[in-house]
Amino acid sequence: MRDSETEPGLNLNLTVPIALLVVLLIVPFSINALLHLLSSNRQVSPVIMKIPVDSTVVTIPSNVKQYESFEVGLNLETLQLAKFLNEIVSNASEGASYQGIIGAVSGNMKAEIVGKNWLIDREGAQEPISSYQGLSNWRWRVTPESSGQQELTLQLHLLTQDGSRLDSKILDLAEANFLVQANRSEWLKRNGLWIAILVFLLLAAIFQWRRIAAPIKRISSYLKNT
Repeated sequence: MRDSETEPGLNLNLTVPIALLVVLLIVPFSINALLHLLSSNRQVSPVIMKIPVDSTVVTIPSNVKQYESFEVGLNLETLQLAKFLNEIVSNASEGASYQGIIGAVSGNMKAEIVGKNWLIDREGAQEPISSYQGLSNWRWRVTPESSGQQELTLQLHLLTQDGSRLDSKILDLAEANFLVQANRSEWLKRNGLWIAILVFLLLAAIFQWRRIAAPIKRISSYLKNT
């Protein structure tokens, strides 16, 4: 009786780590492939402008792959944009404002790019890398860490002056949408060591259980026969 009770318990102890190994190895690939399949059926708009500015001010590639970096460029006529915003603010009715902007907007602007699941080489508000006659240029190097539909948001950091009061305002400029292709080979390179360690630990656990099971089985057989 004791021997029959011991066998199912040992089998369960062996099954659990094997099942855990299968889950940890297969689930990440399955989720990654499923997200990529679902997102491929969605229609993706490359750039959505949040203010009335031509979308060509933002330069992005048409094809993006997971873990492979690419450049995002912003070429903006900041003086013209400041003039445009000031005209809107000045013509706004009393008590109203355009996206919370109060006072005169300066042509000296900073830009920032933010996004979840992205590595961005220059984080935070950035001065333009070049500026000439009101045309300012920014460049970022970004790397998608996840596949599927991902987005980046470009923001402007404005300086405003209302009388003697200086203030700052963050304005959403554009939203860039990407359909990031899965990069399974790179995923294996980055996670291969942890997978190997996990496999080793599970095999070691299974070996240890077998060592423990052997004397228990012998004792059970002895007690059963006596």
